[in-house]
Formats: sequence, C-alpha cells, structure tokens
Amino acid sequence: MTCWMKFMGAVKNYLSEYNVNDSEARQILEGIEKEVGHNPNLIKAIVDSEKAGLIRRLKRRSLEKKKEEEVAYI
Repeated sequence: MTCWMKFMGAVKNYLSEYNVNDSEARQILEGIEKEVGHNPNLIKAIVDSEKAGLIRRLKRRSLEKKKEEEVAYI
C-alpha cells in the first residue's frame, strides 16, 4: 500500500462539503506525495494543516491539466 492511501478518508472528510470522490482525493494525495516524497508523517501533517484548503490543490491540478491539453492542441 502506498503511504498516501491511509489518508483518503481524512481528505474526504475534510472536503465533504465539496463532495470529493475517491479519484479526486487520490489526485490531491498524489500531488502532496510528489512534493514531500514517501513520508507518511509529512503527508499527514499537510493534510491536517490544510484541511478544507486541500480543495485548492485539486483546482490547481485541474488548471494545470487544462493548460497541458491546450498546449497539445496548438
């Protein structure tokens, strides 16, 4: 099991008002893992400190993906 999978429930609970599903929670946690590496303590610290602010990570990730798609079409 990858280290971020432990925190799927926590992310979904913190973002329950945004109706975050499993794949969106996974995207958020994978982004955090890319930043801090495979350290569960750091991942937990970020999840706990950002709480509802984690939604910004999801929005930022979707914007980056949209930009990549635009570049691909040019």
